[in-house]
This record gives sequence, structure tokens and C-alpha cells, in this order.
Amino acid sequence: MNARHIRVLGPPTDEERAIAAEAAKALRRSIEDPATMGAESVVHIDFGAARHGSTWLPKRAVWITSWANMPGFTRSNGQYQHESLPGWIYARHEIVREMIPDLEALAERGIRPTEVTS
Repeated sequence: MNARHIRVLGPPTDEERAIAAEAAKALRRSIEDPATMGAESVVHIDFGAARHGSTWLPKRAVWITSWANMPGFTRSNGQYQHESLPGWIYARHEIVREMIPDLEALAERGIRPTEVTS
């Protein structure tokens, strides 16, 4: 990745920290009781086949899942992310071990994740 394209985020606002705190709590609740996630919504986006020069690239698509009671939390093709943690993608097994602690660190100390841990 070209260094010019890396978006540096400023310190989180109080609102961003409050959203991260609520997101961490909601994720912990949903692990204990998945029914608290609310209704599931699924969107399919088909990008179609693309042409690169004289070569056709394979057809590409993405499935995006969100839940009514989990604002900002989505799953895209099996990977999870939260809008409070832009640029970070988590595997399912990393939600408890990494995503929730990252959200809590953002909420409690205003610290955004900076290093990949897995």
C-alpha cells in the first residue's frame, strides 16, 4: 500500500468513544444470547465480470449481513468489522479475543488499534 493512501485518524471524539462502548457491550450480550442481535438483514452486491486489457477477470460479489440491534457491526463474506474500527477486519474467532478489546480500548482510553495481532 502506498503511504499516501493511508488515512490517519485523529483522536476519537466523546461520541465515537460512547459508540464503541455500546458496541462492545452489545457484542458481549449477543454472545451470551444471540437473540439480542435483532433481525438479520442480508444484501448481495454483484460486481459482475470485469475486463482488464484483453483478459476477463472472474465475476465478483459480496454478501453483507447486518443486525437490527447491532449498529455498525457487519459481516462481509465471512469477515466481521465495526464502523468504529475502520480498516480492521476480524475473523469470527477474533471477535471475543480482539474486536471487543479493541472497542473497549477505544471507549475507555481513546486508543485505536495500530498493530495486527493475529
